[in-house]
Amino acid sequence: MAVSFPLKSRIVIFFSLLSLMTITFLTINDRSQETRLADQCLSCHENESDMSVSHPNKDFGCAVCHLGNPYVADKTIAHNGMVRNPSDLQWADQTCGKAGCHGDLIPKVRKSIMMTNSGIIASTLYQWHERLSPNDTLISFDNLPDTSLATSHLRKLCAGCHVNKKEKDFPGEIGERGGGCNDCHLEKVTDEKIHPGFTIKMGNAVCEKCHNRSDRIGLTYQGKFESEGYGTPYEQGNTSSMELSGDRYYYHITADIHHDAGMVCIDCHIAEDVMGDGRRYAHLEEQVQIHCKDCHQLKTAKPDEQNIIWKIIRVNKNLKVSDDSLFARAESGFFYANVYRESGKPLLRRKLDGKVLTIPPLNPGQCEADIHRRMECQACHSAYIPQCYGCHDVYDPTKKQMDKVSYKETYGHWREGRSWIRYETPTLGISKNKVMPFAPGCQVFLTELNDSLKIKRQETWLTMAPFDPHSTRKETPLCIDCHSRPKRFGFGEGVIRQEGRVFTMQPVYDSEKSGLGVYNLDIMINPQGIIPQKMSRIDARPFSLSEIKNIYRASYCITCHDKMNDNIYKEYEQSVQQYKTDKTLPCNTL
Repeated sequence: MAVSFPLKSRIVIFFSLLSLMTITFLTINDRSQETRLADQCLSCHENESDMSVSHPNKDFGCAVCHLGNPYVADKTIAHNGMVRNPSDLQWADQTCGKAGCHGDLIPKVRKSIMMTNSGIIASTLYQWHERLSPNDTLISFDNLPDTSLATSHLRKLCAGCHVNKKEKDFPGEIGERGGGCNDCHLEKVTDEKIHPGFTIKMGNAVCEKCHNRSDRIGLTYQGKFESEGYGTPYEQGNTSSMELSGDRYYYHITADIHHDAGMVCIDCHIAEDVMGDGRRYAHLEEQVQIHCKDCHQLKTAKPDEQNIIWKIIRVNKNLKVSDDSLFARAESGFFYANVYRESGKPLLRRKLDGKVLTIPPLNPGQCEADIHRRMECQACHSAYIPQCYGCHDVYDPTKKQMDKVSYKETYGHWREGRSWIRYETPTLGISKNKVMPFAPGCQVFLTELNDSLKIKRQETWLTMAPFDPHSTRKETPLCIDCHSRPKRFGFGEGVIRQEGRVFTMQPVYDSEKSGLGVYNLDIMINPQGIIPQKMSRIDARPFSLSEIKNIYRASYCITCHDKMNDNIYKEYEQSVQQYKTDKTLPCNTL
């Protein structure tokens, strides 16, 4: 028996079935077709430019990134719940990091050193005697309390530089930082009516906006020497146009050899260096997975189909490689998307323009000689290192200053200055049992005032830190430069003498007469074996006196034997013993 429904009921049933069919169709169809049918944003925003070639509006729509309600025509309802910056990490799980998009990357970024800044925080607390170790992988600005002078200093002076801070929260360069994925990948536009683009081809300016203080690698790489701040040479009565943020200026000096070859930061630094690999690290150098030998002593392999380099190659049309190419693999197991072997040649393809460079191999006679087996490449190939001496911090409890974590003005104002800055020959020391360049980490001269603006406390904490200055050159110092110059092995700049087994030094600077303390600021160890500087890493140290004696004694031989392939260096200890016992040697008859 047929069942008859009233007209109103039949209409309801018809639209219910239609909705069910639509939902079923959307479910079985792909996401791009679903977006075209469901996202009504483009009916109003039809002239909106595409964010990138890999995110076309016709396939993605707007709401998949910006959220909101795309199913209604009412503007107020449609815009409810929208987010201006989908890449902000506070809601990235609903946008960039949702299933089917970049769900594998967002958790890695959350743990990366670029987000936590754990190294800066833990090292500062360690230096200021508020922690026993600089190695803390869990600390970040998100969980840093305002409980001490060190935490106050960090929150008010240092917290303006990490990936997950709000963007455009302050004027100037600080406001350009942060915003999650936007921090690196957003292409800036001047017209607010135009949707900014998204790119994976980032130039040096993206990195420099953060890496232009502290170790200043973003400046050094490009051959920018931060000057003392006078704005000279003047240009038609005005200060120099070569200006950095914070009323700082720079001169052009010798750049890194890779910069001369047209390479930008991302040509060397792989995705895991910047975005992390999912593990927490205490310090920046631990997250960085690359090494000079990865390219200059190339070892290749074929990445699996899920490797991130295939995504990078698909999106960056400059990275054209043949099907039989094998890609460079770092010791950590991660791959380079632009370094590969083709027809037997080691090649690097620049990511910004696709130009191919041939990679020169290591010099086996020098780079792999046993006598220098503990030397990192940077120990010889760094032309100079930025050295900022004396960081003078004055704390005034009567004034307020913006807390960049809470975004509130709170009592406690910091004023900071320095003694001097130089770009000079690196001091060498030991880090992770390797010889590395060292420079002042942060040499704090703290002055704490009381409520009457009288000096309440003064402290001095000198620190040296190992790092790669990014001033790589093919040319290296002469042997005599490292083996006879006291600055190189930690005694500071000056004239050295050795009488018997005792060293004496005539320093160039006199810190005590300048009111900077007993020890010169460039000394890592003095001839009496006193170490006046704290190291920024637990596994870092200056050369010991016995090591310095071994380094220095070679200077006598180098006068005549100035080539590394000289026979006396093949078995050096045996050569030294022969010198001591064989009085007929020319050395002993001089």
